[in-house]
Amino acid sequence: MLRYYRPTPFEQWIENLWRKAGILTPGQLTIDEVASRLNVWVHYLDVTSRALEWMGMRTILIDKRLGRAEQWADFLHELCHILRHAGNQTLMPRSFLEHQEAEANRFTLYASMPYYMLKDMPLPERKNEAVACIASRFGVTFAMASRRLEQIQRRTFEAILWEEFGRHEKLQAGRGCLVGDRA
Repeated sequence: MLRYYRPTPFEQWIENLWRKAGILTPGQLTIDEVASRLNVWVHYLDVTSRALEWMGMRTILIDKRLGRAEQWADFLHELCHILRHAGNQTLMPRSFLEHQEAEANRFTLYASMPYYMLKDMPLPERKNEAVACIASRFGVTFAMASRRLEQIQRRTFEAILWEEFGRHEKLQAGRGCLVGDRA
């Protein structure tokens, strides 16, 4: 099934980031490992997670009241802001802020379960078992693993449909008629 899946340019950017940092296995996808490899300071406090950058020093504050999987998701969300966004979110237009938040949410999904690590992973046939397997292997919540698997399945199904549509068009063109022509 996954042979039809094509990573988005954003997924490819994340894959290049991880590979350049030497992150090649799910076991390396931890706050400490990623922060160390990307030169980001991490502090655990009783505050809502957030990212700060001042004079080239990149810092992420993680809410220590959260569970490990939630902390990992917050870390990745804030890491996206550090790597891809500039400016003070309290001063920017709402639409721009919403765009940054949507991108940070996509980054969290892609970076926590990169396609290049998922593609060769044997998964159980049953969806709930596959989701549980992904959640366990990548240290994410069941809900996040479910969203990522559904996203991959949707895009795979779309690619299969487009391939079949292309075959159908070629077949029709080979018979001397165009799709939609009536005799």
